[in-house]
Amino acid sequence: MNDYNVSDYGIFTDAVATSSKLNDSIQTAKKSIDECKTQLSSDAVFKGPIAEEALDGCSDVCKKANQLSQNCDTIEKYLTETGTNYKKGDKNAKEMVLSVNSSGTLGTSAAGAANFSGDNNEEKLYNYLSSQGFNDAAICGILANIERESGFDTEALGDGGTSYGICQWHEGRWDSLESYCDKNNLDASSIEGQGQYLVSELKNNYSGVYDTLMNVPNTADGAYQAAYKWTTDFEIPADAESEGASRGSNAQSNYWDKYGNK
Repeated sequence: MNDYNVSDYGIFTDAVATSSKLNDSIQTAKKSIDECKTQLSSDAVFKGPIAEEALDGCSDVCKKANQLSQNCDTIEKYLTETGTNYKKGDKNAKEMVLSVNSSGTLGTSAAGAANFSGDNNEEKLYNYLSSQGFNDAAICGILANIERESGFDTEALGDGGTSYGICQWHEGRWDSLESYCDKNNLDASSIEGQGQYLVSELKNNYSGVYDTLMNVPNTADGAYQAAYKWTTDFEIPADAESEGASRGSNAQSNYWDKYGNK
């Protein structure tokens, strides 16, 4: 992240003003749509399937406008608080980031903060990897591989009992997982422990894979590239190239349909 001087504080206030103006425009547009919706509902001329479709469209647009408005409020609050804290000399203010989840909702968190929210291990991994700065394409590639390796079972065993966990860490890598979790007071059998080790191992021991994932285009093709690279250079199973193509296709279609660019 760039280092700004206190004299650059104006960039925050300017951004707050821009966000506020955008929110005003959204509210104006929403008001106009609401008026059209009311007119359609009350005018006897506009009845039948076409009118119902138009009303449904208006409702959908209004719902999205509300989400945009809420996001503008979040951005404005984030900029105001972060700018004020930064001006006071709070170094942590520089580490605050905005993130957006698959439903389009914005939130704030400290850069790198672990977010393992979700109803199952797959969702928890998606949200965690998103909180670590990976785009949806990269995450789809990772998830497609983990599905194939372990089905998201943190206690999965393979290779005659010599491989373990969601990524089927083998022998020495399994030992490293245990060591990392011991040092960081994490449970090596949990999704939290394995997820955090996964990112640590990636950054420290597989920088080429990490660089690829951080730079893949956030598209279905990017999801394929991420899955293929992960297969051939991180998991490295037997028949890595054919496995890479298979997992890439899964990431490109199934996982991208589920998580991609929502």
